Amino acid sequence: MGFHASAGVPGEWCGIEPSSCGPAERARLKRELEGFSFVEIHAPFAIELRAATLAADLVALVPVLGLAEDLGVGLVTVHAQPAGDSVAWRAAMEELGARAGLAQTKVALEIVDGFDLVKGWGLPNVGVNLDVGHLYLPANRESREEAGDIGDLIRYLGETLLHLHLLDVNGETDHLEVDTGVVPFEEMAAALRDIGDRLGATLELNPDQVTPEGIRRSLAYLRRCLGARERG
Repeated sequence: MGFHASAGVPGEWCGIEPSSCGPAERARLKRELEGFSFVEIHAPFAIELRAATLAADLVALVPVLGLAEDLGVGLVTVHAQPAGDSVAWRAAMEELGARAGLAQTKVALEIVDGFDLVKGWGLPNVGVNLDVGHLYLPANRESREEAGDIGDLIRYLGETLLHLHLLDVNGETDHLEVDTGVVPFEEMAAALRDIGDRLGATLELNPDQVTPEGIRRSLAYLRRCLGARERG
């Protein structure tokens, strides 16, 4: 289960805004989420960790981490562009990792480059969320080519890889039904098996572009691909 820690866009999609989610509502949500084996919170799109705004970004993440702690959520995803002063980045991420540890969660940076930097930190509570769709958008071709094949990237990241967003891409269009675009899921699955296949993943599809049947097909394909047992 994955959801956004923001109000969303009226008439389009809805998330859970920490500032308006009081104790009673948090208690109710925690009870409902207990039925899921894994839960992810996606930080608001307005928060994107950048070198020029790291201090403010860490402050903005405080209520998101608080929501994760209250709901017992194991992972917070946040967009990031790790580049620039490596010393400043490491100090900020050590602080973020400490805060995540206190909240009993982990933070996964959703990135398409900067993998060497994140891996080099070696922080137990800060790692990578690999959005396979973003990686295969034409705009990110150069970053993908620098990172190597998706299988090699997964093996390289190893324990630094904390989570996956699974979707397909066709040209500039992403969040499509799995196995209808260019993402090499078989290669991805083989690499995941090589590193122990220990990750959570969010099936991140656009319901305006994928029918309910397409969502079910995507899930069935991924279960076959990853060697998981179908549920009744």
